[in-house]
Amino acid sequence: MTNRRNFIRYVGAAAVAATAPLSAYAESHSCLRARPIPGTDELLPVIGMGNTGPFNAGDAKASWNVIRMFQKYGSRYIDCGDPGMFTVAELVREHDLKDDVFLGTYFSVGEQTAARAAAGRLLRITGKPALDLMHGYADHALSNWDTFRRFKDDGLTRYIGVARHRKEYYEAMMKLMSTGTVDFVQLNYSLMETEAEERILPMARDLGVAVITNRPFINGAYFDVVRGHELPAWTAEFDCDSWAQFSLKFIVSHPAINCVLTETANPNHAVDNLGAGFGRLPDATMRKRMLKTIRELG
Repeated sequence: MTNRRNFIRYVGAAAVAATAPLSAYAESHSCLRARPIPGTDELLPVIGMGNTGPFNAGDAKASWNVIRMFQKYGSRYIDCGDPGMFTVAELVREHDLKDDVFLGTYFSVGEQTAARAAAGRLLRITGKPALDLMHGYADHALSNWDTFRRFKDDGLTRYIGVARHRKEYYEAMMKLMSTGTVDFVQLNYSLMETEAEERILPMARDLGVAVITNRPFINGAYFDVVRGHELPAWTAEFDCDSWAQFSLKFIVSHPAINCVLTETANPNHAVDNLGAGFGRLPDATMRKRMLKTIRELG
């Protein structure tokens, strides 16, 4: 399979990568790794694009520079909240991507009228027959989640999910999973935040709930730990050539994970992140070694 070093060599600079035809790349090299959404035949590539500053600033040019990179190399998931989801929606319409992107969006569970109106606006802009994934937040009253179930029953969205980025919300998320309320959970999980392994990830796998992860680099704190240190030579055993990929490959090697969200406005960083979706993944023994390495550096 293609490793990340070869991947970057093939795509070259960001400008070249942005114009290279995906079909030609996919024909001659391995495709971006993807996993099925539990209970379906729908595949979701393991590297996704998180909500970025340009989205929320309404910067269409900067947003497209990164979105097109993900599109060219087989990624589909774009995570976007208000107001950034409308920036993304306009780009989806402009570039006719309605069938090529999987949008993860956010709405207030307790504000049914406003959420329905915003969802309808997104559908009109994108041309999608239904939203892909409507997220609510785990701190909303659990009784209010009937609103999202109605949205799904009405065909407004294909999936509903619950999202948060701290372990304090895991109990509420597990309650929603246990009642069959949500199809997706989005949570924090990485080499530096492994608490999700204890209960919520095994539960999601047992119940067939898809898992999206956020904070792969802990808002930059991860790079503070590894900066100035040489990447261990043994990482070549799972086709890893950067510290960014070290973190991302650890995350996606967990069998419960469907997709990890990477946030960047830099096309070169997007290439780096996308490379984690190619090549081999670490096994259980190697994952322990990776954890030990980061803890020793920290």
